[in-house]
This record gives sequence, C-alpha cells and structure tokens, in this order.
Amino acid sequence: MKIYLDIDGTLIHEDLTENYGKPAAGLEDFIIALRPHDTCWLTTHCMDGSPVRAQAMMKNYLSKELHQDIDRIKPTVWSDMKTEALDWGSDFIWFDNDIFEEEWKVLEKCKSGQSVVQVDLRANPEQLIEITREIL
Repeated sequence: MKIYLDIDGTLIHEDLTENYGKPAAGLEDFIIALRPHDTCWLTTHCMDGSPVRAQAMMKNYLSKELHQDIDRIKPTVWSDMKTEALDWGSDFIWFDNDIFEEEWKVLEKCKSGQSVVQVDLRANPEQLIEITREIL
C-alpha cells in the first residue's frame, strides 16, 4: 500500500487560530504507523522531487527518534495537479486537506484499493489520531 502525504493543513495546522503552525494531535503515532507502508510526500514542499524542504520542516515537529522515519518518505514530482504523481497501478491512500475540483475529477477513476482521505484539522483536530486507529 502506498501512502501519499500532504503537510500543511494535514500534518501541521495552517488555520489562523491559536493552533497555527503546531503539529496535529497524534502526529508522532501517525508517523510510526506509516512504517509498514511505501510512503511518499505529495506536497508543494517537494513537488520538484527533492525531499529536503519537507524533511527539514517535519523534523522540527518530531523527536529525533523519528527523523529516520521522515528520511525514508519519498518525494514525488508533479507540476499542476497532485494527481499527476499518484501511482495508478497500485493501491494507495492519499491524505490531504485541500483537494482541488480538477483533482476530484481525476480521482473519479480510483479503483478498489485507491482512495483519498480529506483531512480537516480545523473541524476535527484529532483526525490523525482517528486515522491512525481506524485506517493505518
């Protein structure tokens, strides 16, 4: 199973409240739960195929013991829509907070075993905890 991860608004709060810039509740357990999966960044922080920015950013929010988990997450390459980077030949789950209308249209071709989970930390600040328990 491939896992695709956005960062802003998915793993780190981006809403303009007291939570802005804070890690989502349960982030460390979520990262640990990703260990058995082939995990890829699907974020503007590394859309050019270099994981350096995403790694540096996420390491600021995690204990040193989890830095190796961040280092193993692969970058993706895309230009206009994140759906360009999805491996349509494999099972996957894509976690993101902001999926564009055009991307939803592409996602209509998802087959069994391919899905997207829209994360809304503003409405559900404990969503990563629920995802870790119920999905991963």
